[in-house]
Amino acid sequence: MIGNDVVDLILAKTESNWKRKGYLDKLFTTLEQNWIHTAPDPDEMVWILWSIKESVYKAYQRIHYQQGFYPIKIKVSSLVLEHGEYQSVIKLFNLSFYGRSFINEKIIHTVAVQDKNDFEKIIILDRISYLKNENRLPIEASSGKPISVSHHGRAKVIVSFRLD
Repeated sequence: MIGNDVVDLILAKTESNWKRKGYLDKLFTTLEQNWIHTAPDPDEMVWILWSIKESVYKAYQRIHYQQGFYPIKIKVSSLVLEHGEYQSVIKLFNLSFYGRSFINEKIIHTVAVQDKNDFEKIIILDRISYLKNENRLPIEASSGKPISVSHHGRAKVIVSFRLD
């Protein structure tokens, strides 16, 4: 399964005050909060971690659909910056996910998958028509194939797996 998320850092800076009392405790584990507080750019780290959690949530919805988003239950256990890309390992309940996050033009884009090999199969779709299935999850209109849609501020990204 695949999930993706985008965060427009310019818009996020004006829309949210993550520094208010109790905000981080509701969303992030102690380890994740440590990464935020020790990061060269704490604002950016908040939104990288948020984007990872959103991506995992979207991927998980395809496996076990349930309403409600509980970011504190999504635990980023590893986060490494290599060659301009954040690579992460994430746990949600008894499942493992892998994430890749990029920052380009103040836009964070994260993709999460269950199998690391799936990163090679990801495609970004342009101007695709999509509908929502019975669980209100996006599917490609013409084929019914599951897709992941994310938009925030200046960014919109639709991803899927290429057919082999």
